Amino acid sequence: MIHLVTGGSGSGKSAYAEQCILDFGGTRRVYIATMQPFGAEGQARIARHRKMRAAKKFSTIECYTNLKEVELEPGSDVLLECMSNLVANEMYMESGAGCHADQAILEGIRELNQQCSNLVIVTNEVFSESVPDSPEMKEYKRILGRINREIAAMADQVTEVIYGITQQKKKPDTLVNRTEKPGVESNKSGESVMCQKENRAHIIIGGAFQGKAQYATKIYPGLELTDGINCSLDEIENCVAINKFHSFTRRWLLEGRTKEALLTTLEKNENLQLLISDEIGYGLVPVDDFEREYREFHGRVMTELAEQADCVERVVCGIPQRIK
Repeated sequence: MIHLVTGGSGSGKSAYAEQCILDFGGTRRVYIATMQPFGAEGQARIARHRKMRAAKKFSTIECYTNLKEVELEPGSDVLLECMSNLVANEMYMESGAGCHADQAILEGIRELNQQCSNLVIVTNEVFSESVPDSPEMKEYKRILGRINREIAAMADQVTEVIYGITQQKKKPDTLVNRTEKPGVESNKSGESVMCQKENRAHIIIGGAFQGKAQYATKIYPGLELTDGINCSLDEIENCVAINKFHSFTRRWLLEGRTKEALLTTLEKNENLQLLISDEIGYGLVPVDDFEREYREFHGRVMTELAEQADCVERVVCGIPQRIK
């Protein structure tokens, strides 16, 4: 089986993933380390972690690129940590796959899965910050996001760890951890209806490159998505759906318009069915005055919209979870 574990820095995801391997009860425990050591501090940290894992009967394989070349003993329980390091290695190391990093890594994952009994993969939540990325960082996040979604699709289990608390996004033998079809709920007659009532928009949120728009087009086929990056600010007066709403709120604030004016305009739009936005409130507090104001502004707007909404869904690694 494949188990994908995601979470932010220091969230407890590594400890959880390691415990998952121990709980399998196997005797062949393998740790695939993807972080390339830099400097004395990095070397000391790796040596300390290797010693800790050895006490738990892990053998360690260092693999910075070319994951498909790793050979395992049959019946091994494997912990691969961390996908974010592996992506960077494949993209930027001389021995890496460069622009073909995603294909190389996914091929390696499939090869590992063929060899081992259980494969636990740790990845990072790095997709929810407000400060615009450089082109290089945006491409890195795009590739990591695609890999996370592809692994989640093939995985038997997907878990998000938040401050040591686990949330099951996908459980064994289930598509998503809820009984409703994505984006719909059942009424008393047993028919499926879109989860929108009283003209309140359906909200879909999640980090960048999580598959939000792809999910939306599946549950709303044919619905025209207004692009929040390029549309006119007045277009929200009558649009049916808006994608990249976080980019729209940035432009709205840059024009000096208020939160109250934005919320009033959206409330008057009786056509609005769907609103898709990145989560941008995580990460370090921006140094730039406008970036701090923008992150706070967007958060306040989304909080009020979510309070009014009948249905709010959060997409992680391509998997939707209804949170309201």
